[in-house]
Amino acid sequence: MNNNNNSIFQRLDYTLIFLVFLLFCCSVLAIHAAPPDPSSPGTDFTKQQVFWYIISAVVAFLITLFDYERLRLIHWFLYGFGLLLLLGLTAASHGVPVPFATASHGAWSWYRFPGLGQIQPSEFMKIFLILSLGHVVTKHNETYTSKSIREDFLLLGKIILVSALPLLLILIQPDLGTALVMISIVAGVVIVSGISWRIILGLFLLVILGIGAIAVCFIYAPNLIHFILESHQVDRFYGWLWPYDYSNEQGYQLINSLNTIGSGQLYGHGLKSSGIYLPEGENDFIFATIAGSFGFVGAAIVVTLLFLLIYRIVHAAIATNDSFASYICTGIIGMITFQVFENIGMTIQVMPITGITLPFLSYGGSSLLTSLASIGLVLSIQARTRQYMFD
Repeated sequence: MNNNNNSIFQRLDYTLIFLVFLLFCCSVLAIHAAPPDPSSPGTDFTKQQVFWYIISAVVAFLITLFDYERLRLIHWFLYGFGLLLLLGLTAASHGVPVPFATASHGAWSWYRFPGLGQIQPSEFMKIFLILSLGHVVTKHNETYTSKSIREDFLLLGKIILVSALPLLLILIQPDLGTALVMISIVAGVVIVSGISWRIILGLFLLVILGIGAIAVCFIYAPNLIHFILESHQVDRFYGWLWPYDYSNEQGYQLINSLNTIGSGQLYGHGLKSSGIYLPEGENDFIFATIAGSFGFVGAAIVVTLLFLLIYRIVHAAIATNDSFASYICTGIIGMITFQVFENIGMTIQVMPITGITLPFLSYGGSSLLTSLASIGLVLSIQARTRQYMFD
């Protein structure tokens, strides 16, 4: 092993690695405790999750060894590759025969490969978008050293241009949950990009007004909502706001989630069944499974681990002296933070239900691969960050 690799291993953030290992243990225990999925009889989700963790850990290790700066040379190829995969799914949704493209729950979001299972390209597109946004913002700030409103709007236009097409293709699938994650990535990068706070506050007010307008339409003109959202997305809002009025349909999942969490009380019922059937208990609703099986204490431990993991990434973003690296970390922070907030929030009726997984914990190969690949990027950045005496 050469001295360069030795120095990389010496500078690795082993606290971050240990946090991921603890989340792996929590994930395996929770998936094992989840009720069997009648739609997949005989499937051992626990073994599959361990398999995907091993594969994802190998990918993260290889990314750690790879100099993240070199990704600036190939980021457009990765971005274009991600777009091609998304375009293939869009074509399949319109009746064009695309090999391996498949739909699930009404969304064309996956490719199914024999022996490997389903792959979700939108998950990988998150990483590709983070890299491209990091490059675009870095190059713009290197080119325009003097700031003005015109240049800020120019940078904002570049960010929107890079983000719009993948966001549109994901909304067409339709996959509102992943689209919201992409928006959170863009929002994080915009906040730290150097764009004037007057522009950012103006954008924030526009978002608030848009959400307010949707809420008003939802209450006073529900027919208009169908021009904005798909019918199943509107149903999810009904199930979120009035779950007990729609207990046999849209509210069924949320009611079972709340009952599962409540059944855990302080210490949980362990790996024994609670007697409550929770669909997607190993996937989107794994936090409810954790709270039911290991109680408030177990749920608090998981939230703390996720908070500490995000804190370590924030520390990496601050410590690095490379703008490109800082933007990568910021995009990853936006991605993970929003997914944690939305996923946990939807299980306790704080947020509407969307198909967003809980990072590092939910069952799913594509989601897990994306999460650990992002950790590999952070570790690569940390291992190559130099500390200077007069920083």
